[in-house]
Amino acid sequence: MSPPLPPGNRIAARALLVGIGVLVAAWAMARGFIALLGRTMDRETQANITEGAERIQDFLQELPALAAREDAALVFGSSLIQHGFSPEVFEAHLGGPRVTAYNLGFPGVDPEVQRLLALRVAEAFQRSGRRARLMVVEFTPFQATLARGRSAKFNEMANVKRAMLATPGDLVETALRSPEEASHLAALQALGDNSPMAITSMLEHQLFDEAAPADDARQALVARIRAGKERVEQRHVRAWDPVRRGESRLFFEETREDYLAWARMRSAPELLERNLEWRVWTSDLLELRFDERKVAAFAEAIRALAGVSERTVLLLAPRNRAWVQLTPGGRARLAEVVARLSRDTGVPVVDLSEAPEFTPEDFIDVTHLNESSGRPRLSRRLAEVLSPPAPPLAGPGTP
Repeated sequence: MSPPLPPGNRIAARALLVGIGVLVAAWAMARGFIALLGRTMDRETQANITEGAERIQDFLQELPALAAREDAALVFGSSLIQHGFSPEVFEAHLGGPRVTAYNLGFPGVDPEVQRLLALRVAEAFQRSGRRARLMVVEFTPFQATLARGRSAKFNEMANVKRAMLATPGDLVETALRSPEEASHLAALQALGDNSPMAITSMLEHQLFDEAAPADDARQALVARIRAGKERVEQRHVRAWDPVRRGESRLFFEETREDYLAWARMRSAPELLERNLEWRVWTSDLLELRFDERKVAAFAEAIRALAGVSERTVLLLAPRNRAWVQLTPGGRARLAEVVARLSRDTGVPVVDLSEAPEFTPEDFIDVTHLNESSGRPRLSRRLAEVLSPPAPPLAGPGTP
């Protein structure tokens, strides 16, 4: 029988247990408060504040079933793909063997998040023993810039997704490079893959935004679009919707006029000017001074996806040339990085960034295509580019 602890040690042990109990209780209360706050907010507002974290969570739940298919065509990228790609339109215009297409566009990511997500996708296909028939990997240049990494908002929203996707091995690897960064990711995991910044924004919205005077015309349009969508869908639509294979829809025949009016408001010149200034400030949109660590992470994402696909291409999405006019230096840096990504991964490039068929009217803001004309146009054009060559026409005298 071991001797009893000295009185001083017993007091210290009790104090330690009490301290651990207080920390666990505080952690549980924080998680409960976050969950309650999320339940009191509409899903669209919450998705805007958290920059699509729920969309990734929903996708990961559906990934095993997706990876078990023999005919999967995955279009992987940022919010440019989320808002710009329709699986249904793509399938209708793609020649050759039939595929089942999926929209794997996620907002608020950076190449390091995309690397982790690509590894999850690759692991799912490896477990299933299948290979995707086609993999389109979209590169958003301004997400790989030094300025983007310095933006507090974008960096934190990316960190939430990194925490969500990171394995214990990833955290160890991060800790070897930056113990502070690893501890921050672990803290975000403890908060249920939420960040203090997002929680503060949700609380401020509940306390102040709901009481603030609204833009009545715009709010009325948004309300009618949402109501029209509910009438069409007649079901709970998840953030990554397996029924529509990841496509986010607001534009239906029933919502056409309201959507077009809302899109005109969103793309008013005075709003686009502010949107451009913000993108330049937070993401170096025109100069494109790249972060080599982010470029390397994106190359790893391409290699991971190409390893589980029969065919892989690197996509540059259409650019809103009326507003996004790269400087000569930005253009040269982009050309060099894209050429290097293609060379280092062995993946060919499909460059639609300056495709003439895309006009300013196809965009809802400085960078994103709208749903009414831009999305179907990109989906159709991408299918045409990726379709196998048509057989030669029979010449005179051919039976």
